[in-house]
Formats: sequence, structure tokens, C-alpha cells
Amino acid sequence: MITDNLIIDFHSHILPGMDDGSRDVETSLEMLRMSGEQGVQIQVLTSHYYPWKEEIDSFCDRRDRSFSALLQKKPSTPQLICGAEVAYFRHMNHADLSKLCVGNGRTLLIEMPFESWTNSIVDDISFLSLDMEYRIVLAHVERFMHYGGNRQKLEDLSSLPIVYQINAEAFLHFRTRRIAVELIKSGYPIILGSDAHNCTSRKPNIAEGRGFIEKRFGSNCLDKMDFTASSLLEGQF
Repeated sequence: MITDNLIIDFHSHILPGMDDGSRDVETSLEMLRMSGEQGVQIQVLTSHYYPWKEEIDSFCDRRDRSFSALLQKKPSTPQLICGAEVAYFRHMNHADLSKLCVGNGRTLLIEMPFESWTNSIVDDISFLSLDMEYRIVLAHVERFMHYGGNRQKLEDLSSLPIVYQINAEAFLHFRTRRIAVELIKSGYPIILGSDAHNCTSRKPNIAEGRGFIEKRFGSNCLDKMDFTASSLLEGQF
């Protein structure tokens, strides 16, 4: 059972040897130590899933082995929950994506295409949300805002029960902060993720992002994000 207002890092690449994130168990343990020191209580492990590289079952087998290796040595905190960062692919609504969901629920973290989104892309996401009843989280949405038409597409999708995930790093740099602030002001359901890949250039940084948000928008904004993240893990969003 997950209680409200836990600090949850909803996007990370900490599982060892899975993708371009952590290379080994030792790196993963250091990343988890850094995350725990920042107050993260639940770490969602979302390794990249690319459908053009491997089948879902193959990915899940690799993930299980990686997770088992990490569990043999990991500290007691933060709590770990497996998922995936699923790269969008055409007609993904025809695939069984349930094994890629976060934990044992129906929450699916999707990385949208790095291009202007077409109506068919929006239709696919809408079908996954409304017809297949996945709880869709769009990964690091701030990265897609400069592609022509995507601001309107995000507005179109906001009528659905969809959550937008922002990377904590987006609040730490001038060139991305404006977009991240704009997304919060929009009133969209927002959650945070570190998108951590290593211990240096893309390290766990949830505390820094939360610090900026609290200073700019107040603790109530963080409470709302934490509640949304907890609700997703509980299957209540």
C-alpha cells in the first residue's frame, strides 16, 4: 500500500546493463544512494524499451535478471518498482503492453517521437488511454515543446486522463526552465522524474528540481505532484 505524498522518482535508468543508463550493479547502487539521500522513497526503474530492437518478452527477461542482480545488494531504501520507458511506435495500441507497465498496474510511461506529432499519433495515445484503459504518462514532455504543433497536441491530449512527466533537470537550466514553468502553469497533471542515467553528467537530481518548484510555486504544488504520482502507483488516477 502506498500512502499519499511520498517522494517518487518516476523516471530513471538505474537498472544495470539494460540501456544507456547504469553500466553495472556498483553504479546502480551509487545512484540509489544518491537518490535516497535526496529523500526519494520510491524509485521507478524505467529502462528504455525499443520495439524495433527486441520483443517484449525478451526485454522483460533481461529486466528480471538485472533487477534480481540489483536486489541481491541494494539497500533497504528507496523502494524499487520496475517499469519501462516505452518508445512510441505506430499502432502500438495493437500490442499487449501490460508487461511494460509500472509495477503490477496499468500505468505506462511512453516516450513520444522527437518530431512534430501527427493526428494519428494522438489517436494512438487516445486509444491506449480510453479504449485500452492504460494510465498514460508522457515522458519528459518539455523536450517536445519546440516541435511545430506539439503544444497544441499536448492541449488536445489534456482532455484525456493523461499525466505529463517533467525531468527535474528542466528546472535547473535557463534554456529549459521557461518551458517547464509554462507546463506547471498550464494546470496539466504533472509528475517529476530524474531521468538519471549515471552518477555524473545525468545523475539523480530530484531534490534540486523540487527545490526550485517549492521556491517558485510553493509546497502545495509539490504536494499535488506527489499525490498524482502516488495515485498512479495505486491505480487511482
